[in-house]
Amino acid sequence: MEVTFTDVSFSYDDKKVKEPTYALKNINIELEKGKIHGVIGPIGSGKTTFLELMNGITKPTKGTVKVGDYSLTSKRNNFNFNKFRKEVGLVYQFPEKQFFCATVGEEISFSAKNLNNKHSGLKTKLTKVLKMVGLDGTYIHRNPFMLNGGEKRRVAIASVLISNPKLLILDEPTIGLDEKSKKTLMRLLKTLKTKYNKTIIIVTHDVDMLFDIVDNVVVLSNGELITHGPKIDVFKQVELLEKNNCPVPSIIRFEKIVYDKTGVDLGYCESVNTLVRRIEKKVMQDE
Repeated sequence: MEVTFTDVSFSYDDKKVKEPTYALKNINIELEKGKIHGVIGPIGSGKTTFLELMNGITKPTKGTVKVGDYSLTSKRNNFNFNKFRKEVGLVYQFPEKQFFCATVGEEISFSAKNLNNKHSGLKTKLTKVLKMVGLDGTYIHRNPFMLNGGEKRRVAIASVLISNPKLLILDEPTIGLDEKSKKTLMRLLKTLKTKYNKTIIIVTHDVDMLFDIVDNVVVLSNGELITHGPKIDVFKQVELLEKNNCPVPSIIRFEKIVYDKTGVDLGYCESVNTLVRRIEKKVMQDE
């Protein structure tokens, strides 16, 4: 499910204000379906507003947000929002803090019951979605409040996936997770893209995680779109990122330090493994 912003601006001010303050200004971008897109930017850059516009929580003050076949504008939208909610899933930062059911099964099933009155095949869907997030059937009867951080995050994602959304949006999904849980989550997101053909959009400050799993990166600052494109093309613009208070992935920073100090150009590697192989090759050539 692709997402397209056309001349989109958003302001929290009352429409009667002569000079409103915009959280987002004149955004034009297309996010390709079937890809993982990362969104970065300093605090107050408009990242959360960007996500909420995709999910229909807020409507643009100006312009149009198109999500698949759904067109979201400042005017009334003539489509079924329940259907839209099933196709676009949003997982908030610390979503497990919103748990209120006694079991994992009830927690995951809650949204599906609200969006679908028929409830047919719910048990089968529940088992399938648990498998998708790497949890087995024994979790159905467990207390969600007694799980570890990584398990809670996967349950929260499962509660969105049970409606089988085409677009999955995550706000700071790795925050508060230990390294093991983070790696498990990263593998899950890769699987959701490659095996289940989900479009995934991630807002985070964890650029090392993004570098490992995303296809494209969007950079926002002061409500404006600074740059976007394939991850290497974006992350190698170190000066632009630093100017806009955006972190730079460790692998890119390391390559730049090597070049600045030695003049050795390692290129821009897609992964740490590729970087190690290039260093080994360079060392062998110099011997």
